[in-house]
Amino acid sequence: MKIALYSRPENPSLPVMIDELRRRSLDFAFNPDTPAGYDLALSFGGDGTFLSTVRRMGESHIPILGINSGRLGFMAAVALEDIGKAMDELQSGRYTIEERTLLQARGGVNGLAVNEFTIQKDGTAMISVEIGIDGENVATYWADGVIVSTSTGSTAYSMSVGGAILAPGCRCLILSPIAPHNLNIRPLVVPDTSTVTLKMTTRNGSGAIATIDNRECLVANGTEFELAKAPHMLRVVRPAGNSFYKTLRNKLLWGVDARNNN
Repeated sequence: MKIALYSRPENPSLPVMIDELRRRSLDFAFNPDTPAGYDLALSFGGDGTFLSTVRRMGESHIPILGINSGRLGFMAAVALEDIGKAMDELQSGRYTIEERTLLQARGGVNGLAVNEFTIQKDGTAMISVEIGIDGENVATYWADGVIVSTSTGSTAYSMSVGGAILAPGCRCLILSPIAPHNLNIRPLVVPDTSTVTLKMTTRNGSGAIATIDNRECLVANGTEFELAKAPHMLRVVRPAGNSFYKTLRNKLLWGVDARNNN
């Protein structure tokens, strides 16, 4: 197995990961320019490192194992102290590969999203976002912005504004308003086969901020966007015993009753 290891060179925990790979005599390269010729990408860091690794993989279909050396690290689900166990399971074949939807943005911005696309106000005034799905005009949102999230991104920004949490295998997109002025506008779940269009306008003619995951840019008033499922999938390595629901409980304290701590 040939491994492409991606991490920030200044990551203080990086020697732990490198020592583990060397101890096992695994063939690896650090931050290679191209994924060609590798069997696995290993993202070592936080979720920002994981997102960067996905962009480096392009359409190579190489699976990614995320090991968290940062803070929350929801996508990099393997904890630093569990490196040895995760590598044992990897070498013995005790893992599954999850295929997850990626979101392709075109129009005002172009790019690939793992978590979400957003359009947000740039200033104090709310914006208007006209939403269309598969050619049908759905609604106009008066809000601070709109999030279009994948299932993977349902535990990120979308969750913080009240969007549903979806298991990674759900083939859906979530449209979530940010601080909507319409009281009857709520998050909407649609199939990931849908084509979603958005047109942003402002009252004063100013621009807005469009984001694709952790990247952002300013866009002009009246900018239009088209979002659709990317032609390729994100492939994530899930070691045995490291389930999505376990991650929910451990990282987000899902269902934890504080009264039991007394």
